[in-house]
Amino acid sequence: MGLPAAYVPLPLGGGEQRRNAEPAVAAGGALLVDDADLNPAWIVTTVIPVVADPGRTAAMSARALAAAPPDADVVLARHVLTAVAERRRRALVSSG
Repeated sequence: MGLPAAYVPLPLGGGEQRRNAEPAVAAGGALLVDDADLNPAWIVTTVIPVVADPGRTAAMSARALAAAPPDADVVLARHVLTAVAERRRRALVSSG
């Protein structure tokens, strides 16, 4: 979507949240902090300087947009609609 982000992956599961965030972070469109390290000082020293600098925010936005597939929203919507249609089909088959 082209929005800079700060990702805080939870220390659960197999690290999927961190792996999902890494492309945007590597592209320079997002920040990443471990859950245990998220505190007011991190916000002050890391997030506030980004938010206070329109040039840096714009650069991160451009990098975030470039890191994501341009049609990610359409792909996600198609998956959701397909899942809903499949669930409805199964409900009709099992009730009829």
